[in-house]
Amino acid sequence: MKSKHNIKIVISVVSIIIFIFLTGCSTGNKNANNESSIQNSNSNNNKSSDTTSPSNKTNNSDLMGTVTEVNGNKINITKTSKKSNGVGVGYKKGSPEYDKSLDIFEVTKDTNITVRTVSGKGAQHSVATDSAGSISDIKVNSFVEVWTKKDGSTVTASKVIVSIFN
Repeated sequence: MKSKHNIKIVISVVSIIIFIFLTGCSTGNKNANNESSIQNSNSNNNKSSDTTSPSNKTNNSDLMGTVTEVNGNKINITKTSKKSNGVGVGYKKGSPEYDKSLDIFEVTKDTNITVRTVSGKGAQHSVATDSAGSISDIKVNSFVEVWTKKDGSTVTASKVIVSIFN
């Protein structure tokens, strides 16, 4: 009779130890994950603001594409669309899609123009370096990302990033 009682106590103690261990591991993982995410965000904050991967710098521009004409402060582009896998797709000149993809925006003295030099020809792990630019950096065949403001039928660029791929 006494041995049955001892077995119940041993099983209870072992169960409690397992329960405490599992609860402790669960809490430890949460803390480890939180510390990891804090370290990641801190390391991102310590990075130089002018050198990062190109994909980290792109934050949903209104337009992106290839410049087809620069006429004073008016810039014509062939818009590029992004597939779900993040790859940009342009259209062949003369195709019906090409004609539908044409767009015009204006650059003013208030437009923030950035020149982004991308090493590695834009491959997945390329590094980009940004520098201040001007309207003279926007040339035919340049790839641009544009943030716009619309006033009636006029589309004005508030920010333009001109990418140069090395």
